[in-house]
Amino acid sequence: MKDPVRQDPDSSRLLITIEEAARRLSIGRSHVYEVMRRGLLRSVRIGRSHRILERDLEAFIGQLLDSPEDLDDTVSIPLRRAPVKGLPLRSGRR
Repeated sequence: MKDPVRQDPDSSRLLITIEEAARRLSIGRSHVYEVMRRGLLRSVRIGRSHRILERDLEAFIGQLLDSPEDLDDTVSIPLRRAPVKGLPLRSGRR
């Protein structure tokens, strides 16, 4: 008789994608990149893509559980508006 609880066949993977990490954390990809940029979540680079070690994702989750900070405070991105060059200040035809 088979075990009624089936495991995910990919659960034994060593490296996971940014998209998979975002899905597991229930946050957006950009937040995962921001957390990585701040050094809170380690990643490895293979070619042009980033991968996260399963144990590093688990360690990051453990840090979130142990820290009094909220994830939103950790990954908040300041809004910076760069000036737009080359656009006319007034609308309409000249």
